[in-house]
Amino acid sequence: MKTIFLMRHGQTLFNVMDVNQGQCDSPLTEKGIRQALTAKKWYQDHHIKFDSVYSFTAERACDTAELITEMPYTRLKGLKEIFLGTKEASPNSENPKYPYGD
Repeated sequence: MKTIFLMRHGQTLFNVMDVNQGQCDSPLTEKGIRQALTAKKWYQDHHIKFDSVYSFTAERACDTAELITEMPYTRLKGLKEIFLGTKEASPNSENPKYPYGD
């Protein structure tokens, strides 16, 4: 039996700016780096060893993967966040109300 761990990247500049990120990229903040290192310690404290690691190709996701493990990881173009079209990098305040109806 295999266990799969799904992990989100740490906080980014766009998160702080309250801007939609989607598939566009922004760097990890110092807090985002600390969050990834905290996750790494949690995995270590729970004696979790990875057989393989996969990442979205965005810098924020790759940086997070590199911070949590020293092992090589695979960047997958098909593993990505939602594409927001014209709302990429726009203020979150411009988002439509949920449910989106599409």
